[in-house]
Amino acid sequence: MKPQLHPQEAERLRELRRYGILDTEREQAFDELVELTAQLCDAPVSVVNFIDEGRQWFKAEVGLGVRSTPIDTSLCGHVILQDDFVEIPDTLADERMADNPLCTSEDGFRFYAGAVLKAANGLPLGTLCVLDTKPRVLSEQQRKVIRILSHQVMRELDLRQALEREQVLRREIDHRVKNSLASIGSLFAMKARAAPDEKVRLALEDASLRIRSLSSLHAELHDLEQGQLVDLSSLFLRVCLDLQQLLPDGIALSAAVSGDHASPHLANGLLLIVNEFVSNSVKHGLFAAGGKIEFVIASEGEQWSIVCKDNGKANRQDAERAASSSGLGTRVISSLATSLGASIDWRADGTGMELRLASGTD
Repeated sequence: MKPQLHPQEAERLRELRRYGILDTEREQAFDELVELTAQLCDAPVSVVNFIDEGRQWFKAEVGLGVRSTPIDTSLCGHVILQDDFVEIPDTLADERMADNPLCTSEDGFRFYAGAVLKAANGLPLGTLCVLDTKPRVLSEQQRKVIRILSHQVMRELDLRQALEREQVLRREIDHRVKNSLASIGSLFAMKARAAPDEKVRLALEDASLRIRSLSSLHAELHDLEQGQLVDLSSLFLRVCLDLQQLLPDGIALSAAVSGDHASPHLANGLLLIVNEFVSNSVKHGLFAAGGKIEFVIASEGEQWSIVCKDNGKANRQDAERAASSSGLGTRVISSLATSLGASIDWRADGTGMELRLASGTD
């Protein structure tokens, strides 16, 4: 007998598809559940299946060897129309399955027991079941095992769905934060251009540089999964493009990156170092046409280094003041070097400032 459709079939199918489980690869979490179910119930076959339109699809199976079967021969298609748990001691004695070729064939399924997998709204999605080639009955403990493990299947599905919702929300929040940072950075830059007071203009430009740098880092970080590394080449390409828009005309900014990835902590530190160096270079008179700021970054495993240079007029005394962390920017860089466990070296000879940091303290 072909299974009848559920009274709320359209809604049931929408709910099933909402879980995004159909046609996914096999996974250890589900494979282990069916293996444990088969073992504890002393059954040759155990499956986690979902009743889709026109087919029965198996997320995990032991002893079956296929991923789907037509709905016409589905035993579970009948079961999802019944109670939470169904046990059929002899399938050939059940009118719904007496003519089913999966049961009537040689070594066909003569025993069935399964717990219905239900969504939070009560609609049935499929079953966790066991089958055997001989009539039998389960012990009460075995029935309890199937019920408990079916709840574990749904907890796994619900957890994944909750995580997906959290990721969607996070992406939306990240998108809004990124846009907000970019807008605030642009607003500060506009205010700086219109500011009549030189000190106010410099302060606004400095704030704009910091905000745009944070926006660049945020854009790189927000799509990372737990434990992933930041693509430094992509990050600093973005940083150069963002900061270039805020620099006075005639000043060029460039970056060379070798070794492609770093931890978010290191990437954030490198970004802040670059930001402070650029800000200091602009503050201290690097306005002439032909001005250049460049930085070279290398990262390989635990080892990394960064060299920042400009072609301004900084001399040895300027380098000594920078090394003493007398200004806000140099204090920030010194603090970053300490937090990253890095050595720090300021150099200048009248043709510009050079800053070197490398992993491992002196």
